[in-house]
Amino acid sequence: MINKLSRVTTYIESYAFDRRNGDMVKRSHATGFFVKTKDQILLVTNWHVVTGLNPSEPSKMTGVCIPEILKVTVISKENTLTELSFPLYDKNLKPLWDEHPERNAVDIVVLPISREVEKHFYVFDILSKLDSSQIKQTVGTDAFILGYPFSKDQLFDAFGDSNHYYLPVWKRGSIATEPKLKIADKLILIDSMSRPGMSGSPVVISEYVDVMTAKNEKGNDIIKRINAGDTSALLEFDENDVTNEKVKNFNILGVYSGVVGSTKLQELALGKCWHIDTLVDLIENHVSGEMPYHEPLAPHEYYEKFLENMSGVMIRTDSNGNEISRVPMN
Repeated sequence: MINKLSRVTTYIESYAFDRRNGDMVKRSHATGFFVKTKDQILLVTNWHVVTGLNPSEPSKMTGVCIPEILKVTVISKENTLTELSFPLYDKNLKPLWDEHPERNAVDIVVLPISREVEKHFYVFDILSKLDSSQIKQTVGTDAFILGYPFSKDQLFDAFGDSNHYYLPVWKRGSIATEPKLKIADKLILIDSMSRPGMSGSPVVISEYVDVMTAKNEKGNDIIKRINAGDTSALLEFDENDVTNEKVKNFNILGVYSGVVGSTKLQELALGKCWHIDTLVDLIENHVSGEMPYHEPLAPHEYYEKFLENMSGVMIRTDSNGNEISRVPMN
């Protein structure tokens, strides 16, 4: 059985247009996950993923060009693997993402997506997949970074078609700094070696808890009555009907951004985790994205045509980039 949290991440590839011929050129791959609000779906990833800039030195790009499009892997309601292409800029080259009020000082962004998407695709809200019990955040606690250290092309070359690239790798690490004394009131360091594709990964912590599990229908009834506050059901508790099992509960610690911008962290195998409180702050107090350091190249016909074709529709493509269908976004 697939862990419920393996469904909340999404594999991301960033692209830019080749100005010479209009071909879409892949820049990099990364990780994202979804959070649902009342009106929108938010794709969460890192600031450096959408800008192509080093947040510590934003005058320097982390690749050869500025990303213009994100391709996001989702599963359709027909259970087919699909890529959705989302523009990062409008026709006036204004960024479409939202970011923290402190701008690139916080390496997280959210890209708002219409709720229409979930009529056609499975979009798993990470907050709804977490357990309600609060897990104590302490230094030394195991933490799991759920992301994509390898691109789908790398996995295809290594394993062929049966590579399940859309499922995340659970990279184990541990909390390396005191969570109650967050760095800059926002950051926790994670002791773990990682790769660039893990940027934007959710970081989760876990603990085992005892739960009652029914062995039969009578056991189901007993558990329901106990949960409803019927203390008399405790008198009927029998090990033939109900047993105690240890299960693993999960809480989200934050958003991983790797070692981008810090050679020292890389040398020590320490990665940056933006605490969940910082993501909540971004969602509640976000500002529109900016590109004050590098604007994309001047408007060009290929990007304008892409936006024109996407106006009011969602283009579905398969994992090879071939168009499957167009979904009206009305």
